[in-house]
Amino acid sequence: MKIIIIGGKGTAVNIADQIIDAQKVYGEPIEFLGYSIDDSSLGKLIDGYPVLCNTQDLNDKFGLYSDVKFIFSLYKPEKMKERVKLLKSYGISPNKFHNFIHPSSYISKNIKIGVGNVVLSHCSIHSNIQIGDYNIFNSNVVIEHDTHIKNNNFIAASVCVGSNVNVHNGVFIGLNSSIRENICIHDYAFIGMGSNVLRGVEANKVAFGNPAKEYEHDI
Repeated sequence: MKIIIIGGKGTAVNIADQIIDAQKVYGEPIEFLGYSIDDSSLGKLIDGYPVLCNTQDLNDKFGLYSDVKFIFSLYKPEKMKERVKLLKSYGISPNKFHNFIHPSSYISKNIKIGVGNVVLSHCSIHSNIQIGDYNIFNSNVVIEHDTHIKNNNFIAASVCVGSNVNVHNGVFIGLNSSIRENICIHDYAFIGMGSNVLRGVEANKVAFGNPAKEYEHDI
């Protein structure tokens, strides 16, 4: 399987590094081809790998190759809605998106998972979890049993999500945060890094602190 990443900064580069690691260290049958990004200031190479095309041309150039799949990695905390709309604007079939799971992560056999998800190194995703599409789980994330994570969420490194949690769509959960069991994080909520979330968070709201408080500030 050959992978093109939509993006070229930050987490996109981390994902590329881990794909390369999965191939070279763990012998996974996967190859990183390069990036698709619209920022011309990045040049033609990123860490030695080519910028293959801009994002709107990606499907036309590579969509017909059955052995080439895509990963979307353009999320930013302040632009989650915008980036979800951008992904939809490409009109790319969901079956063109790859689920990349780094071999060092533990994934229960009793989960349901959609398309276009990324699980980076040393994560643990436990039993009876439902995962939708286009989510990114950064390194060292723990997701406890019976949790439901929908679509287009970005979960930063070392986050722990308790059991029976519902994470809706377009949620950003910052570094080292903990989410208590049996609560709901609604669409496009933002959880600040290092937060201890004990109550549900409403849609479009910001919550942070220990314990986290929800602030009257729409994203």
